[in-house]
Amino acid sequence: MTQAPVPARSKSPMRFVMPGIVVVIAIAVVAFIVQNRSSVKLAWLFWSFSWPLWLLLIVTIGLSLLAGQLVLMLRRHRRRVARRAARRGDI
Repeated sequence: MTQAPVPARSKSPMRFVMPGIVVVIAIAVVAFIVQNRSSVKLAWLFWSFSWPLWLLLIVTIGLSLLAGQLVLMLRRHRRRVARRAARRGDI
């Protein structure tokens, strides 16, 4: 019994796309941090503190993304429960 030859992996230029994207994003993040190094004072309720602007923006974006994911998870869960109820005839 003979085995079919395994094709050689192509030397496609696409293998450089992902590392290229990572490098571009890293350069953009470094430029963002360098341009937003000034400190800002944040006051909320009875807390008050000073953070670099870049850190405050990244934390805010991260919390926003987390809240968005939570909303999507809750919506997905409600739809799943409704589909199960419809299959069982509870509605």
